[in-house]
Amino acid sequence: MSGVELTDSAGRYLTAILLVSASEGRPAKTGEVADRLDVNPATVTERLGDLAERGLVDYERYAGATLTDDGEAATRELMWKHCVVENFATDDLDLDNLDADAVGQALSAETANALADHVDHPCSGECRAPDADFAECTFDYSASR
Repeated sequence: MSGVELTDSAGRYLTAILLVSASEGRPAKTGEVADRLDVNPATVTERLGDLAERGLVDYERYAGATLTDDGEAATRELMWKHCVVENFATDDLDLDNLDADAVGQALSAETANALADHVDHPCSGECRAPDADFAECTFDYSASR
């Protein structure tokens, strides 16, 4: 597990950066992240600076943002936890309106692994989406907001 502590806000930004950069095959531009999160581009610029200071993002104004290795590991762990909780809520509890983001964020690594074993989740410890060779797990953060 990554061991990086993320706020809900940081998790949202990192997830948006990962998904935009993976789908576009290049660094995520400020406007793309802003559109995905429905926030002001100036807010994204400020937030990217904060994330860069924490060593989670490489950011160059006008060029865009990519995740560092630590940032990607933390993001994929967060996405995995969200997906595990979402699978459990819909498949086992028949709940469609559970805030999987908040619950996933609160889970310890040990609890997330136990839950993943219970729901027979295809990922182990990190989300491999949106890798082209892993179609079983999809993640669309914008759909959960």
